[in-house]
Amino acid sequence: MIVMVSVFSISSLFAQQSVTGKVTSTTGNVGGVTVAVKGTSRATQTKEDGSYTIQAQKGETIRFSIVGYMAQEIQVANSNTINVTLTPEEGALDEVVVTGFAERKRSQIGSAVTTVSGEDIRRTGAINPITALQGLVPGLQVQPGVGGPQSTPIFRIRGSASLDPYNNQPLIVIDNIIMDQDMVLPNRGGSQDFGNILKDLNPDDIENITVLRGGAVTALYGSRAQSGVILITTKTGFSQRGLGVTITQNTQWDQAYKTLDFQNEFGPGTTGGDRDFVKTPSGQLQVPATAFNFGPRFNGQTLLDYDGREIVFSAKPNNMLDAYRTAISNNTTVGISGGNAQGSFRLSYSRNGSQGITPNNDFTRNSVNFRGTQRLLGKVIVDANVSYVKSEARNAADVGAGNAMLSGNTSAGSVLVNFVSGMPRYYDTKYWMDNYKAATGGWNRADETGFSSVLYNLYENNRVTNDDNVRGSIDVQVPFTDYLKFQGFVNINYLGSNYENRTRGRDSAYANPEYSTSMSSRFTSQFRGALHYTKKINDFNMMLLGGGEYYSFSSKGQNARIDGAIYPDIYRLSNSRNRVIAGEEKPNARHLGSLFYQASFDYRDDVTLNIYGRNDWNSSLVYNDGHGTYSYFYPGADVIWKFNETFKDKLPIFNYGALRLSYVQTGNGTGAYTTNTGAYSTGGAYNDYLGRSVLNYGYQSNTLPNQNLRPERTTKYEAGLEVRMLNNRVGTNISYYSQDSKDQIISFVTESTSGVTAALLNGGKVRNKGIELVLFGIPVKTDNFSWDTRFNYTRNRNTILSLPFGLEYIGVGGGDGYQAVAKVGGDYGTVIAPYAYAKYQAVDGSKNPIESPLNGKRVLSSPNGTSTIYERAANYTEGIDKAPVLGSILPKFLGNWRNTFNYKTFQLVVAVDAKYGGMVYSSTKDFGSWLGTLKSTLPGRSEEFGGVAFTTAAGVARNDGVILDGIYKQGTTVNFGGKVVDISGMSHQEAVDAGYMRPASAAAYYSNSHSWFSGIRERSMYESSWVSVQQVSLNYDLPSTFAKKLKMNGLRVGVYGNDLFFIYNSAPDNFNPYSINDSGSGAMNEGSAMPYVRRFGFSINGSF
Repeated sequence: MIVMVSVFSISSLFAQQSVTGKVTSTTGNVGGVTVAVKGTSRATQTKEDGSYTIQAQKGETIRFSIVGYMAQEIQVANSNTINVTLTPEEGALDEVVVTGFAERKRSQIGSAVTTVSGEDIRRTGAINPITALQGLVPGLQVQPGVGGPQSTPIFRIRGSASLDPYNNQPLIVIDNIIMDQDMVLPNRGGSQDFGNILKDLNPDDIENITVLRGGAVTALYGSRAQSGVILITTKTGFSQRGLGVTITQNTQWDQAYKTLDFQNEFGPGTTGGDRDFVKTPSGQLQVPATAFNFGPRFNGQTLLDYDGREIVFSAKPNNMLDAYRTAISNNTTVGISGGNAQGSFRLSYSRNGSQGITPNNDFTRNSVNFRGTQRLLGKVIVDANVSYVKSEARNAADVGAGNAMLSGNTSAGSVLVNFVSGMPRYYDTKYWMDNYKAATGGWNRADETGFSSVLYNLYENNRVTNDDNVRGSIDVQVPFTDYLKFQGFVNINYLGSNYENRTRGRDSAYANPEYSTSMSSRFTSQFRGALHYTKKINDFNMMLLGGGEYYSFSSKGQNARIDGAIYPDIYRLSNSRNRVIAGEEKPNARHLGSLFYQASFDYRDDVTLNIYGRNDWNSSLVYNDGHGTYSYFYPGADVIWKFNETFKDKLPIFNYGALRLSYVQTGNGTGAYTTNTGAYSTGGAYNDYLGRSVLNYGYQSNTLPNQNLRPERTTKYEAGLEVRMLNNRVGTNISYYSQDSKDQIISFVTESTSGVTAALLNGGKVRNKGIELVLFGIPVKTDNFSWDTRFNYTRNRNTILSLPFGLEYIGVGGGDGYQAVAKVGGDYGTVIAPYAYAKYQAVDGSKNPIESPLNGKRVLSSPNGTSTIYERAANYTEGIDKAPVLGSILPKFLGNWRNTFNYKTFQLVVAVDAKYGGMVYSSTKDFGSWLGTLKSTLPGRSEEFGGVAFTTAAGVARNDGVILDGIYKQGTTVNFGGKVVDISGMSHQEAVDAGYMRPASAAAYYSNSHSWFSGIRERSMYESSWVSVQQVSLNYDLPSTFAKKLKMNGLRVGVYGNDLFFIYNSAPDNFNPYSINDSGSGAMNEGSAMPYVRRFGFSINGSF
């Protein structure tokens, strides 16, 4: 690289000339335009009248750019005057889209394509570039990860097509290098999300991101493009004189600013009064040791805490926020570029150091990226790209702790869920942050709540993932004639991960630590060659392309853990008291061979026809004897008619108008050895240290293989209309699509007596159809000011058309007592809940349903004849068929409104994002209601909060009674006055009034209604709709005269804020709507309840 830098520096010294001109648009002169000689540090800005002057040499390229307009590049020829007319940004129809096989203008692609600039990506300050796409692309749903700066967002294009909830991710391609699905899924340690391979991509190296949402061009990616394609293109160097240097600094602060709505009225206990206090032998009152928070009212009295300290008994409203920190992140990039007429290069180094709001959650990344192009022998063009990234993610927040709370999970990161799950509202977090360790070492057990153990784990334990990622590619273009060329492409992608879990001993002297480690590696290689033929015949332009590709993937991994430790604080396998316990992942290798073609015909730039085709040979569908259905063909076609060109004289109002139609088939494969499950399970390959026979790789499965398994196949139809009118001041882009996915790969549950528990098969059909709408315009435009506005709308509807063997549903997500299912006649995320409210249905003496005014009311039961609880609709012993349908997890629509205001060299961006609909189950709400920490559990606790007065069986008068809304199920009897009384069909109020029953105490009501054992899951479900101020950013390009005083060619400064606040949020108890704790497309559980986090930052970009 040093040699290349030296060569480019010496060979680019040429004479310069003064180039002048004026920049205008369809509405007048454009001031504040950045005019830069590509690949150099020479830059200036246009004056208010649009004029400029810059030094450039013949053959160099001048770039004209300003926010709100499509950038233009013009090569300097003999004239020293260059005038430019800019087109509004939405009219960027001649931008080139590189599909990996050919370069096409966007206006020549007959399906929905959206390109997002690298500047828009960097504006968000996001580690993962997919997160930055939220709201920018219609049809793309993005939900940010909540496990820390390294975490993985949930993202899908046009709904879910596969019944495998973890097989609906779009195909990710970086500089034509395909990111295998195993690399794109989150790298998890338990329920901790350590991110995917995209966290290793430096946003300062990104030129743009193109999203291929559907249509024929995705056919070129065959059996991997069922869910769409996201193309990430990195920056290149430019022809210039000397070296150009750019330095970019971005600093960001993440602030946890709001939590759930906690109740701050009552302390620990269950009786709602002072009876809960414990009296010590000395007569002092002490706080009771219980997880329930239905005890005495806070009144500021002095009490003894669990550890014997005197405390003031009052609530700590911010004790949960006290456990988090303001996180600081820095990303610094230095880029060096150069070039001449024969080639160019760009070399960059970046360092990122980011903190999460959870203590001890940190992410660091060091990356080096080099890309160079060179013309050889006057014709051959070589494009080489290599990058190396080393990253470390430490102590990712636990996004699934809520589900494991009852099993005692206190892993690092599970802060909030522990506060919700019984943390006393008077708990002094700041005190215990300084006293969570015992004086003799280990966890301070004086805290009888046990919550200081969470702090101990946060600060003393370390779960760390170190990644090494190497990507490299070489692209060679060899022209044989002016119309025929060969293009060859070779790339590799290696990802090595090393995970360590260091659990410090919790006993005295830090005894009994735990240690485990695992290593894994993933490697892909790709070889592609194609012939390109272009020819112009009269009014026709023709492009033909044909070629082949070979892609391979392999992975391996090992893991080991100690069995007891000899010494504390020694985290090595050699510190194991007993023999180390080791394991090995099953081998994983698969290959994909392909042939493809593309033919494009363009008539007068009015009509363009594209025809695509690809045939794949997939090794994962080959049985070990060579049998299998492994060859599949994927066709596609699209057509674009630019009616404004055809009727140019008759439709002067249209600056651009086009209709497009497309048809395509794409596919979705399966994992390695899926057709051979169990085939490699040869017992007795080697013995462990006890002499026991060990299966080779431990690879044995209870799933029956399928020799005839086929890949899923999706057929897509799309129609679109794009228009721009009134001198490009108003426009729209509308897409309608319908896509059917058949041959779903399903793991079908079988009877265990068959010798297997599941069988893989093809079957089922899923339909997605929807509308994507973009409205854009320039309401105000003057010489110095413009206001550009853009609105995106996405509406997708999913229908399960059929499932095999007459099945009515297949589970795709959910948990205990609730499920998201793919239901025939319903959609992919139909929510059914066996643990929903049971609804009353009257029956006659023969148990046949009959009409009754009570039908449909909630059902009550009395398990012991004295208490009253809600009855669940069904349970698993009765079967899920009785479970009611409560809704769907799928949103009804998504929306985004983005406004850009330009005043001279200032630019202000304001973006509002919205989601309407989609059911969520909150295990956090169940825990917080069960144990009484949430504000929503205040009703009924006292007379002030609507409590009903009653007397207990022991004669104690209370005023925290609650009357349940429902009627007793048939067959409910109680003993009253020595007689058995049937209270079937009576309401709780009627039974209380008659003296048969008592009100439920508030503690019993909330606990029974939300506990894991008898709770009604429906009570903790809600439709998640929200409107948020997603982004506000302000950038300023300093005058070139000021930059020159600093010996710089250009200087831009900016400030921004992201995720600032929610204008509307339907979630109860102030839950963060982003807190979904799974990346699958059937995810519906909010189980971590991370606090609301807003992000502020500033950026500086300078060039020399």
